[in-house]
Amino acid sequence: MTLRDRIARVVACGGLCTLAVGACDARGETRGPAYGGTVVTVPGVGLSPPAAVNGFNPLLISSAFDQQAAGLLYQPLIWVTRRFHINRILSIARRITVSPGHRIFTIVLWRHWRWSDGVPVTTADVAYTYHMIQRLGPRFANYGVGGIPTDVSSFQVLGPYRLRITLKRPVNPRWFILNGLALLTPLPAAAWARVSITGLYDHLADPRFFQVVDGPFRLLTYVPGRYVTFGPNRRFAGPDKPYLHRLVMRFLHDPESIFFGLKTGKLQIADLPHELFPGRHALRGFRERTVGPVWGFNYLGFNYANPRITFVRDARVRAAMMHAIRQRLLIRVQYYGQGIRDYGPIPPQPPTYLSPLARRLERTGAYDPRLARRLLRAAGWRRGADGIREKDGHRLVFTALLSPGQIRGPTLIKDMLAKVGIDMRLREKPFNEIVAMTQGPDATKWDAIYLAWGLGVYPSARNIFACGGANNFYHYCSHRMDALLDAVPIASGKGAIYRYEDYFIKTQPLLVLPGQRHVIEARDDIHGLKRAYSSLGGFNPQYLWIARHGRTADRRPTGSGLAAGGGHP
Repeated sequence: MTLRDRIARVVACGGLCTLAVGACDARGETRGPAYGGTVVTVPGVGLSPPAAVNGFNPLLISSAFDQQAAGLLYQPLIWVTRRFHINRILSIARRITVSPGHRIFTIVLWRHWRWSDGVPVTTADVAYTYHMIQRLGPRFANYGVGGIPTDVSSFQVLGPYRLRITLKRPVNPRWFILNGLALLTPLPAAAWARVSITGLYDHLADPRFFQVVDGPFRLLTYVPGRYVTFGPNRRFAGPDKPYLHRLVMRFLHDPESIFFGLKTGKLQIADLPHELFPGRHALRGFRERTVGPVWGFNYLGFNYANPRITFVRDARVRAAMMHAIRQRLLIRVQYYGQGIRDYGPIPPQPPTYLSPLARRLERTGAYDPRLARRLLRAAGWRRGADGIREKDGHRLVFTALLSPGQIRGPTLIKDMLAKVGIDMRLREKPFNEIVAMTQGPDATKWDAIYLAWGLGVYPSARNIFACGGANNFYHYCSHRMDALLDAVPIASGKGAIYRYEDYFIKTQPLLVLPGQRHVIEARDDIHGLKRAYSSLGGFNPQYLWIARHGRTADRRPTGSGLAAGGGHP
């Protein structure tokens, strides 16, 4: 992203329009960005079918919806762009120096960032985040990701704007910066220092607790199960202050409610539900923007600890499922052509980290039901009287949990698996209940889940696929996979990540499914969508603005900000 001065001209457009560039068009609508107005949307636009937001503390949340909301409140230490560069102007870190041995990282912060109470953002705030991650341990959803804190031998604050992190071993610097340092979002140490971990949990969704922020927005209201409202942080020190007066996220779940909300004007921005794609022409006064697939993957995940489905431990059964699914048909029917084939843990677009095997499968597909049947026979599964395979008195059957409104794709998958002798049963449950089932005391009682997962910028997912990983709710464990994952952080080049990727594709620890593109519907007087919605699933609503008809554009809010600079996320 480039830094631009986006100050709106103040031009009277009530009667005669001037011909000045950036003033107004022939209808009296302001062309340049205007301040004010409210946009009502839902969580997860451009990312996933929506679900409720349940918390705002970056240390304690794991869902993409919570992370999206928390990202509006707290500016990252490292701002990563859609092309995997660091944008130094939008990062709190000004400079990162790496020692010749790739073990010592010295981080220098910008001096202009401020919390909303006027206190400077300093290394004390970065240290607070790091030490809280240490205290939380595996309760921190990304514990161990990017080596934080597991690979750190020393964390030293050298001054208010300078700190040094020494690692236990040499690493790939790009891996550590993009996955490790990116986790150290500064949090307000002065405001939170006396709050216990229990207190943090108690105030996970309390707007009164999140009053000190340094991001572009502040939290105004939160009504559990209904909506959350954000307003601009008037002391935001970044170069682009929010244009909107209010941003509202309504917690709608089913596709019909979202479509009706768009049609009636109760929603101004939302993803067009894929199953209602043919009805998009009924939405008058909207513009469309297609984004994605996001930087992550859709999947069918299995519970390896469940004694009822021990068959999933056999890689031949999992590979058979991969070859039984016709992803092109899924894309055409489920996503109305808005998708791309995917078989591995690294998304096909952009193809930065895609191995030759992954590239070939994305082009040719893996659909081969004859091979699927051969694999199942080789694993000892024979057709029963009703066509479902059996072995040693057990049937090849499992139940997949899916969120409301997701039935179309899983129904297709169910039919495809049935043709090779696998009985996949479907059960809809709210997203929050699915998450609770996979992480609570009944974590061994579910069979499979139909979900999506977002990745770190450098896409090694040890926290998901390593034995005992912090996010390994599937209880999957392979020492071969562990060895491949261990090599990724220390190897130079892409060879190690290719080997991990190829092993995953061949063994399918999770059954990876097509990635979908999202068609965002936005009311036609709302602008800034290109910058607000990243192709990788990012959401930056500070760039959204509403055109005014027959009115003078509002003045830009006052506040400090950088005047020049450049860099990469």
